[in-house]
Amino acid sequence: MYFSRVGNTDFPQNADAVSSASLNLKDGELKGNAQLIAEWIADEAECETFEIITSDKYPVDYDATVEDAHVEQNKGERPELTDMPDDLSSYDTVWLTFPNWWGDLPMPVYSFFDRYDFSGKKIVVFVTHEGSGFSNTINKIKELEPDANIIEGLSVRGGSVNDNESEIREWVKDNK
Repeated sequence: MYFSRVGNTDFPQNADAVSSASLNLKDGELKGNAQLIAEWIADEAECETFEIITSDKYPVDYDATVEDAHVEQNKGERPELTDMPDDLSSYDTVWLTFPNWWGDLPMPVYSFFDRYDFSGKKIVVFVTHEGSGFSNTINKIKELEPDANIIEGLSVRGGSVNDNESEIREWVKDNK
């Protein structure tokens, strides 16, 4: 499972992936940092990927997205999600990747946790950031899912995700 700005924003075809630390152009397709990590995890762990997608899209403008997301966080809003699996009961392990927003989970990730019961499951957490690492995200997930086994995966600086592909893949191989 992953949450990425790219899947939750309607970017134009000519979006500039070069000037944004959270956008990547891979084989002509725009991808977010969390999406790339989730794809590498799925490849190494031989599992499916599901994207956490909000009903309402975030703005294309980065600063406007930051403002909208900050308002959501301050109000404790839980954005509505779409296209999520009906049931996760057949999964023992959930690999979860998301960006650290102000030392916390993005609010759509809270919506994700509200939707499912992860009791008895292992949740392996990967986070992207621009200097804050995991911050309080692991503790917050433990509060939300006290009966799950929360594993701290890797925290990867968003601007260097592409430089860490081999480290991410190796970590997954060693810890699946």
